[in-house]
Amino acid sequence: MLNYTYKLSNLGLAVAGIYRPRHPERTLLYRVFFHYFDQFLQEYENRFEKEYGYFRLIIKKVVECSLEWGNPKCGFARISFPNCHAERLLMFSCRIRGFCPSCHAKWLEEWGEWMREELLLNVPNGQVVFTIPTLLRIFFRYNRRLLGELCRLALQSLTRYFEVVMGSVLMPGVIATIQTFGDGINFHPHLHFLVTEGRVDKAGLFHKVSRIDNLWLEELFMREVLGFLVARSSSAPNGPSAFSPGATPGSQSTVG
Repeated sequence: MLNYTYKLSNLGLAVAGIYRPRHPERTLLYRVFFHYFDQFLQEYENRFEKEYGYFRLIIKKVVECSLEWGNPKCGFARISFPNCHAERLLMFSCRIRGFCPSCHAKWLEEWGEWMREELLLNVPNGQVVFTIPTLLRIFFRYNRRLLGELCRLALQSLTRYFEVVMGSVLMPGVIATIQTFGDGINFHPHLHFLVTEGRVDKAGLFHKVSRIDNLWLEELFMREVLGFLVARSSSAPNGPSAFSPGATPGSQSTVG
């Protein structure tokens, strides 16, 4: 285990006192990856690749960056206070969202404040969740780039729904988030959309949609996803896929 307690003089700084680190290496998350991640990399191909797909190099990069967080050997800033002449050391953080609990919490707080202050209009907003059936998830497990297409298909379904309901061409305000796991940490790609519940006309007046019909929106989304997969499969070198769109369970959309 690494020891991150250093006297400032040992770091080449002419400042009296002792640096007292936050010790991220003492956390359970750090210890798990520090002791077992190399073994996981060695065994991934034989034990996990068939079920979860090829190992993505971004995972290795994220873990390695998070293990360097709080380590003065990996970089730090010296902060000087001109009035009192005090000095402090600030260790560099990994700045990784979605993995490091500390950096992710800070990123969420800053992003949420930016949305409230700069992005969101003072109009009714609602959440729409798009999911796909288990049978279709395999197409997205081994080709993560298709998740972007899934997001585009959901947006296309949503805008088409609004156009029919409102009787005019419009683009609702949407903040889209892709999530690839479920409650059981299983592969479960789904989308969270924060959507304005209506549209703003040329005069700046907001017209609210009465309600979002889950079943209707679900059918639109199902047709978009199946149409995309069938077209993609038909253009593949091996020809059409074996699944039948008519026998495929429907996707889901949930309004919250």
